[in-house]
Amino acid sequence: MDCNTSDWMLSELRLSKAYVRLCTLPDDGPETSVSLASIGNHEIRMLAGPKPLFWLELFDHSMKTSVDSFRRHRLKDAVPVFSDFVARANVLNRTGETS
Repeated sequence: MDCNTSDWMLSELRLSKAYVRLCTLPDDGPETSVSLASIGNHEIRMLAGPKPLFWLELFDHSMKTSVDSFRRHRLKDAVPVFSDFVARANVLNRTGETS
């Protein structure tokens, strides 16, 4: 198993665990998202939608706004989006740019 396969599997596991947590949040509760990663001022999170729909969001805490988001139905389709968000958050934090 190569490094890319391992990274893919770890990301899919992280997304799966977050989705399970998201599905167990009370419908009338204040929380509607689960944090996947925090990178500097940026956070990648999963937001609830009508099941099985969910959103991945790259959020900039310093600007208090969403940088980007994607809607997904399947966890395996979310892995490349999650990887892209991690890379983008790293670049944004390194360069000190905002969205």
